[in-house]
Amino acid sequence: MNVEETMTARGFRLSAGCSGEASYTKFVQHQGKRAYVSVTNADGKGFPTSLEDPVSVVIYELRSGDELGPATGFASLSAYLASVDEEGE
Repeated sequence: MNVEETMTARGFRLSAGCSGEASYTKFVQHQGKRAYVSVTNADGKGFPTSLEDPVSVVIYELRSGDELGPATGFASLSAYLASVDEEGE
């Protein structure tokens, strides 16, 4: 399974911002707020293209677009996905 298929199977979709930078996003509830998770490559300027790419994960409030916490870096996309599996999200 390729990265896009893996992310789609987990409820993420590929999204492009106004600046043309893309990320994988997923709608979630976070601390009682409607939010979305954004997964980008480590520099935050595009999407990961392999399960071994380092990634940055940020949760944004859906209405305002404000960050609901600092970005969290993971050594690889597969490490992030494993952490989500452990949390049971």
